[in-house]
Amino acid sequence: MCFRRLLPSLLVLLLLAGCQMPAKGTPVFVDMRAGRFWSGEGLLLEVNEDETRCRVAVRDRALVVKKMWVDCTYVHATKVQHQAAPANGSE
Repeated sequence: MCFRRLLPSLLVLLLLAGCQMPAKGTPVFVDMRAGRFWSGEGLLLEVNEDETRCRVAVRDRALVVKKMWVDCTYVHATKVQHQAAPANGSE
């Protein structure tokens, strides 16, 4: 009897645990040609030694976070950081 009361809350807890992105990783955009995702926004977790395969975390269509290896050509940086030249006042 008590198990029936706990079951819905346990299911919700398990569902929410699978929906959280990892705490560490580099924000990237994963091209839809690499698989079927909810969106291409994901995290780069690691790159193999020859830099051809990347391990990413992305949400599938059920909004569950999946960690998978994809071809690195489908992984794109989301931010481009430009460094300004130091101003020295000699123009």
